[in-house]
Amino acid sequence: MMEKICISADSTFDMTLDMVQEYGIAVVASYVRMDDKDLLDYPNLKQSELFDYFRRTRKLPQTAAANPQDYETFFQQCLVGHDAVVHIAKSSGMSSCYENAVIAANGMEHVYVVDSQSISSGSALLAMEAVRQKESMNAKELETYLCSYREKIIGNFIIETLEYLHEGGRCSTLAFLGASTLQIRQSINIREGKLVVGKKYMGTYKRSLRDYIDATLTQHEQMKPDMILISHAIQDEALLNSLIAQIDSIHYFEKIIPLSVCAAVACHGGPNAFGLFTVTK
Repeated sequence: MMEKICISADSTFDMTLDMVQEYGIAVVASYVRMDDKDLLDYPNLKQSELFDYFRRTRKLPQTAAANPQDYETFFQQCLVGHDAVVHIAKSSGMSSCYENAVIAANGMEHVYVVDSQSISSGSALLAMEAVRQKESMNAKELETYLCSYREKIIGNFIIETLEYLHEGGRCSTLAFLGASTLQIRQSINIREGKLVVGKKYMGTYKRSLRDYIDATLTQHEQMKPDMILISHAIQDEALLNSLIAQIDSIHYFEKIIPLSVCAAVACHGGPNAFGLFTVTK
């Protein structure tokens, strides 16, 4: 008889509550600290609260992974009614989520932690595939399969301003001032679980967004057509809808799914960060 497997994920995979319920995924929250208050980043914390806090205080909200005890309690809950847990963790190259989950799993049986080597919609795509495959293999086989499948997931972002990266110590003052003066918009690629600098775009952010979409989708025929996921912190709904329409105009992807980015991404990318995630054929 096949194992009954619970698929779980870190909240940094950005799925909406409706999608979480549709796919039957258990979610463990991370933390955000603002004004000496520790808040859970899922499911109720809004991007606008983070950006308003930064505008008011000029301090970045601090994000932190769930600790090993949090994961242990969470995995115990997941095992109620299940034979095993396969957990999709935020990239070990960006956070201690994976490390903390592994510490918890090492003291337990039938819990398998997969390093997504991604964040946001990249982790969501891996979690969706885990749900699709969980009936066809046992938990150990699923873990091995997902570690191979994650190599097919491609993701990148473009950000409007380097201000948030600068305040977080991830960007020099010189680079920040230069980019602001010259209207340079930076894209960031996810490579082997880490964030690396990508192509630069010039001009207004609206134009840069359109150029970024065009550049990212030039090789769209190498991508699986079933879906493309958008990870975003776009604050203007009309702008978001126009970007979705631009992607739809190539008549290739069957589903275009926009997801609001989690606190961890929003705190570094800032308002209007925009990313695309697909799976290669």
